[in-house]
Amino acid sequence: MGLFDLFKTKNEDSCKSYLKELIRVAKADGYLEKREYDLILKIGKKLACSPEEIKALHQEVQRDPQSEKSQAKSLRLELLFDLVAIMMIDNNIDPKELGLCKSIAMKSGFEAAVVDDIVHGISVLTRSGKTIEHARNEVFQIYNKV
Repeated sequence: MGLFDLFKTKNEDSCKSYLKELIRVAKADGYLEKREYDLILKIGKKLACSPEEIKALHQEVQRDPQSEKSQAKSLRLELLFDLVAIMMIDNNIDPKELGLCKSIAMKSGFEAAVVDDIVHGISVLTRSGKTIEHARNEVFQIYNKV
């Protein structure tokens, strides 16, 4: 289930599990950078999760970082695709956000260049008239088969 699916279903438990997984990925190198936390706050806001709730989720992850940990390639890839889609949603790719996505890609076990490939694929499809959600899903399906 991707971020756009969570917007549709608004299942609170799914949203919180998703945010906890984002926190785990961001902390994969042992610490959570401010810019990573800020992006998680931004995602949380879109999922109707307050900064206080995200802080509590962060504390839960700190107490038990292995609990419910899912390191399946498809989930890590889905998280990365969601981050890239969020970065691209305003049709403006901020260099700081791009750098953050690449950093998270590497923490998740992917090459940083995969972010460039995802951005390119989504850009091509959105220029052809597809929505960002549709483009994200189409490119994800290609990557998930590899």
